[in-house]
Amino acid sequence: MTANPFPTSTNQSYAPLELIHTDLYGPLPVTTAEGYRYWVTFIDTCTKVRAVMFLKKKSDTFDAFRTFKAYAENLLGCKIKALQDDKGGKYMSNAFIKFTNECGIAHRHTTRNHLQQNGVAERANRTMADHVTTIMHEANMPALFWNHAVAAYVYVWNHLPTAPLPKTMPYAEWYKKKPDVSNLQVWGCAAYVYIQRDKRKSLQSHMQKCVFVGYPIGYKGWQFYNPKKFIILNKLFLMNATFLVFPPKVQCLPSLYCLQESLLTLILLHLCLS
Repeated sequence: MTANPFPTSTNQSYAPLELIHTDLYGPLPVTTAEGYRYWVTFIDTCTKVRAVMFLKKKSDTFDAFRTFKAYAENLLGCKIKALQDDKGGKYMSNAFIKFTNECGIAHRHTTRNHLQQNGVAERANRTMADHVTTIMHEANMPALFWNHAVAAYVYVWNHLPTAPLPKTMPYAEWYKKKPDVSNLQVWGCAAYVYIQRDKRKSLQSHMQKCVFVGYPIGYKGWQFYNPKKFIILNKLFLMNATFLVFPPKVQCLPSLYCLQESLLTLILLHLCLS
């Protein structure tokens, strides 16, 4: 006897937060500098918006969902109606079940060994992992930057049309306005970042050579990694930066990151983010 083909789901959502698909990915073999080893994905079935949160352990999934719920409901002015998961232990804790019951959220699970019933989130995580692996390899970045690559990937993905939304994009459906894509850059490319006057001394360089790693939440600017100072510049209000077309080669050594100096083509972008 063989199993019958799995039927295609015809369920649709016509309003935001009617159904949220979620799935946990990890543990990853490389721990980030912040100590993350997992990410959890939340996908709104109606708008197709993806939200990703990084976790240090599986048990943090419950706190991640509460954070996502508070943000989404406050932004959209409506309540989450249903949550679909794979019935993993992180979703079946007493605290998680009690919370969804108290909030009136229908907690839906897949049957045993039928992950197809949560295919939206399962496929999304697999696709993200494949694409992030590709862009990190193309940028020659160390694996410990995977969380920055995932965050940047999801940020760009929400700004692009998808097959279910060919004439719009998840961002527009979620925020009810068109996104500004003028700040999008190639992840992992080299960038010369302007050093503000109060951060440098006389006769010192006005720029520092960094690597672009993402879009910090809550700031009108970009996020860069300085391979010489081993720091992430995530709180800069960047008035301008110079981006290089081809990514630098950043090699992961025992205690050093080396930025290759030879790059081919230079593009000057004077962007005023307001």
